[in-house]
Amino acid sequence: MLSRQPGAINLGRMSAPAPYVSRVPFESVHPKALAVYCSDGRFTEAVEDLAHHLGHARLDTMTIPGGPALLNRWASDYLESAGFTKAASFLIEGHHIEDVLLLAHAGCGYYHAKHSALGPDIAVEQQLKDLHFGAKELQTAYPHLRIHLFYVRPKGATIEFEPIPREG
Repeated sequence: MLSRQPGAINLGRMSAPAPYVSRVPFESVHPKALAVYCSDGRFTEAVEDLAHHLGHARLDTMTIPGGPALLNRWASDYLESAGFTKAASFLIEGHHIEDVLLLAHAGCGYYHAKHSALGPDIAVEQQLKDLHFGAKELQTAYPHLRIHLFYVRPKGATIEFEPIPREG
């Protein structure tokens, strides 16, 4: 049974812990940047740091194993790609996205699972192809977007973002 307080749920006889209230304030305006990258949590904070470095206080994110790989319907599962592309379109249109960061990272488990028999160099080559394919698809559908490509590597105790030039 729902309680009469907006947003509250009456759990009846069940006792629930008090809600956690974040110290991060809610901002009603959507970010203007979208980062598409692998869900490997070792890179999450670094991607947010990159966004800040590029002038974005906040960003929308699409994180899933392989990240931008799913924008390439020819190299990933077609149904997964269709759903991922539809979600990206929803965010770009609905949140009025202006900048998109497409990131691939060294040692990606998604690419290892798909391409390990071909060797690590082929996996990196495919990652770069997928970045370029995703950028081209997004730019064709949304010419106003500023699209930034990065290859991400751990370097000692730091994380390095190598900008990848766009293909002509």
